[in-house]
Amino acid sequence: MTLRRRILWYYSFTLSLSLVIVGFWSWFEFNEQREEALHGGAEAALKHDPLEETFEIILYGGLPAILLGIFGGGLLMRRALRPIEELTEVLEKTDVSNLGHLVPRSGNGDELDRMTAVFNRMKQRLGASFTQSREFTLHASHELKTPLTILHGTLEQMLTQEPVDGAGHDKLVSMIEEVQRLSHIVGQLAFLARADAGQMALNKEEVTLDELVRDLADETAILAAPRRIEVALKACEPCRVNADRMRLRQLLLNLADNAVKHNREGGSVQIRLVTEGRHAVFGILNTGLLLPPEQHERVFERFFRGEAAHGYETDGSGLGLSIAQSIVAAHGGEIGYSTTGEERTEVTFRLPLAGQER
Repeated sequence: MTLRRRILWYYSFTLSLSLVIVGFWSWFEFNEQREEALHGGAEAALKHDPLEETFEIILYGGLPAILLGIFGGGLLMRRALRPIEELTEVLEKTDVSNLGHLVPRSGNGDELDRMTAVFNRMKQRLGASFTQSREFTLHASHELKTPLTILHGTLEQMLTQEPVDGAGHDKLVSMIEEVQRLSHIVGQLAFLARADAGQMALNKEEVTLDELVRDLADETAILAAPRRIEVALKACEPCRVNADRMRLRQLLLNLADNAVKHNREGGSVQIRLVTEGRHAVFGILNTGLLLPPEQHERVFERFFRGEAAHGYETDGSGLGLSIAQSIVAAHGGEIGYSTTGEERTEVTFRLPLAGQER
């Protein structure tokens, strides 16, 4: 039965039941007058005011019929439209992680059942597309590592073993730097491909996060020194989390490098670590040019770089925050980006404290 016919049937049923109620009460009133006319004569029957009888029929027959039509019809329509609500809920929860989970079909062949079938086929196509994309990135990055390693080694040999004049020396050094940069990007892409495929291996242990943050502040000061950027550790509350120490350090260094790289000359970086309820909250705030509000939601996209970062002075591939997001997500945390009106940008992440994981 199609959805249109089901709704029509529900409507017809409710309307028919309402008419039965009105008809029954009308029969009751007319039968009462008939009995009075048979036993008391015409005068007894004429005592009843027609307007009053009509009002009684409307009040005791029509009003219940209307209420039944409203509430009964609402319940029946809710039942008819419930599959739409369920399909909407599934659509809202659909993301890359559950494309392989098909939506159960009702099997009755109506419009919603056919729509569910179309949606399942779409999920299968999207899942296959994402899988192919991840496999391509993973395999391509793996295949690129060997020739890049060979190229890097060859260039280093040319630089150290053969006599090279000043201009040639500078060209070789520049080529080595570009090969190193390309190798770094290939490594980042391989990491993200493994993270997307759920292949990020985590060796979780209880980590003292405040110690890592103190070390980070010292290392950030070294990175920031050439540009005279002031680094301050504003808060560092003792806390421990269950995490992969190496990945956690990679996360912190990515955020610190991003804060220094996208800073202005003579600016500042502020680092904080506090506990809020069941979570450890880390934040790193830096000065520099702000992104337009419409670009805030794109900062964690791969290869996204704001207009200010497209110049040659700012190095980077636009993958740092994507990697940070993947690491935080793998540890069951949340990461966010915000700006203030004082040309300050802050990236924060929350991780469950040790013993507080759900």
